[in-house]
Amino acid sequence: MTIKIFNYPIAKRLIMLIIGDLFIVNGSIFLSAIIRLGLSDGWVYIRSNPVAFVLTGMVFIFTFFFAELYDTRKDFKSIGNIMTIALASASAFIIITFLFYINWSLRIGRGVFVINGVLITLFIIGWRILYSHLLEQPIFRRNVLIVGAGWAGKTILQEINRSKKSGLRVAGFIDDDPSKQDKLIDGVPVFGGRYAIDAVLRQNDVGLIVNAITHEKHADLIKALINCSWNGIDIVDMPTIYEQLTGKIPFKHINDMWMLHVVISKPKLYGKLIKSIVEIFFALTLFVLLMPAMLIIALLIKIDSRGRVFYTQERIGKDGKEFTIIKFRTMVENAESNTGAVYTADNDPRITKVGRFLRKWRLDEIPQLLNVIKGEMSLIGPRPERYVFIQDFEGKIPFYTQRLAVRPGLTGWAQVKYPYASSIEQTEEKLQYDLYYIKNMSFILDVVVLLKTITVVFFGSGK
Repeated sequence: MTIKIFNYPIAKRLIMLIIGDLFIVNGSIFLSAIIRLGLSDGWVYIRSNPVAFVLTGMVFIFTFFFAELYDTRKDFKSIGNIMTIALASASAFIIITFLFYINWSLRIGRGVFVINGVLITLFIIGWRILYSHLLEQPIFRRNVLIVGAGWAGKTILQEINRSKKSGLRVAGFIDDDPSKQDKLIDGVPVFGGRYAIDAVLRQNDVGLIVNAITHEKHADLIKALINCSWNGIDIVDMPTIYEQLTGKIPFKHINDMWMLHVVISKPKLYGKLIKSIVEIFFALTLFVLLMPAMLIIALLIKIDSRGRVFYTQERIGKDGKEFTIIKFRTMVENAESNTGAVYTADNDPRITKVGRFLRKWRLDEIPQLLNVIKGEMSLIGPRPERYVFIQDFEGKIPFYTQRLAVRPGLTGWAQVKYPYASSIEQTEEKLQYDLYYIKNMSFILDVVVLLKTITVVFFGSGK
């Protein structure tokens, strides 16, 4: 999940964002009562309903949190993030309305309530746009020194440059290879070898060192990095900062011991017990509620093309166990009779007209709720893959079978961050997101994925 306080001082930006939101939420509550009732009566009204107004503020703040609006590296000037703020505010409005109906004594007058919701939404959008402008000021920038100008170092340089709101600026590289020294890599200088670290730190006001050396490190380099740490400079390895910047695990830059440490240190209670109980209950409820919609979809499939309504296929689940997945059929009957197992391509001629609509809005996945109820799948997790593809991928992509450490999901972190994979390169990209989810799996991350899935479905950004 991207909402974290990292080793570098992102905390002051996060605190500024939260304080600004709290000020706006409380100010909007006060202003809405004054607009509706006048200064004197508005103040009396607020003092008479403190619990209701505190609850309103908390719901808005928590909804913004779950919608990833406290990811301090987002560009809140973009239309997409402005739409996310509006959607999160609408969601908070619905939640609060529901809570008021549960406990009528908490109810706020409709006029005050509506004005409050509008003010919060408009002010939050304005505040976030201002925040993005403030982040571009020098006070929030931090100079970074990358140790190692090889593949890993170049990769993290690209990601820092791509993450405009990370608050990081690469001052340069340190590398012992004489052929790289005193040269530029994408416009960034290679200052010298390990013995130049102290001078480089002083001259460039470096606050963070990224260790991007993947092979064995020289003892003098380790000693120099330890001294830097003792002097208050943060040291972080390349996979860690890459994960923080992208929400992915760079599997080409990690080794077996790194992955073993992740598995050993992972808390077991949520993944093994709580997650299953919550998801089965939620899937059962959702299945019952969606039955009318499923009947309509089944009818449209039958009208559109010949063949079965449902499509079943053998997939590989947790620990390599095989199970039968069920989906609404989106392709012509027996689509692979002539081609065998192949990727689904963009504009695939085998997809029916109704099937294209179902895929775009992810409606073909609804029957998989049965797989969740049976315990074969989770609501959130890496997508289940076919055995023939797993055999192919595990020989070409490092750590691919690590996906089988958890139950596959109806949706997942990779699905909301990246479109359908139709090549080996795209499969590698999605694996980085899957490994991130496995490493960081938690209730909060699952809620974030669920909210992002709703956004994906709402805007029809699937395939």
